[in-house]
Amino acid sequence: MFRLQEKNGVQYYTIDSFEKTGLVKHCFTTRVGGVSKGAYESMNLRLNCDDARENVLRNFEIIGDAIGVRRRDMVLSHQIHEDVVYNAAASDRGNGLMRENALDSADGLMTAARGMALVTFYADCVPLFFLDPVKKVIALSHSGWKGTVKKIGAKTIRQMAEVHGSNPADILTGIGPSIGVCHFEVGGEVAEQFEAVFGKQVLQKFGEKWHVDLQKAVTMQLLEAGILENHITNAGICTYCNSGLLFSHRKTQGHRGSLAAIMELK
Repeated sequence: MFRLQEKNGVQYYTIDSFEKTGLVKHCFTTRVGGVSKGAYESMNLRLNCDDARENVLRNFEIIGDAIGVRRRDMVLSHQIHEDVVYNAAASDRGNGLMRENALDSADGLMTAARGMALVTFYADCVPLFFLDPVKKVIALSHSGWKGTVKKIGAKTIRQMAEVHGSNPADILTGIGPSIGVCHFEVGGEVAEQFEAVFGKQVLQKFGEKWHVDLQKAVTMQLLEAGILENHITNAGICTYCNSGLLFSHRKTQGHRGSLAAIMELK
């Protein structure tokens, strides 16, 4: 399960199955425990917004201290709602936070380098966590609706196999808090794209409106890619329904901060 933790006033989620391996430091942040104000209150990790940069950097430091990750060891990418997965090397440490972002646009990050923390950002989209305890490889993927249709989760698994020799049956996965089918209303054109890829089982009709179950669509692609059912941990938490704890782009019509998935191999 995703377990809500608290340390020094900072609240964040960890995944039990990942914790039990003893191989990683990781979390999915909440909006609780930072220094930002207003729409960004308080653990905003979004740099390119109206929040003061010094607040965001302080928030990175606070969450890093809570989980034992150094800010200078974090690596960020520029997310563009696509399906590119970047294999980060030790030389990428500090990219996007301690120095100008030099990475090509990527919505997925993976690495076998120890002591380097991957960071991806969210405010309704689906956070995907991957840990291969055999090959000691980790990955994070930002699965928005476009990335979900393009199956970035399955692509991440293929990349782990091709680059690092991972066996999908060994990989542990986590599906973090994201907008639920209860609030993810879409137009007919988007609904048709999901039906073409996943079938009608990921669609629900609320009155005259179509809603998409992103978490179900992601689960389907993980299973199809060879992940074992008991290696999938789904938080089952809707960001829109829990906007006091989590940032939701749709709930606030874009006036919000960003949550982050963070993971580092020890």
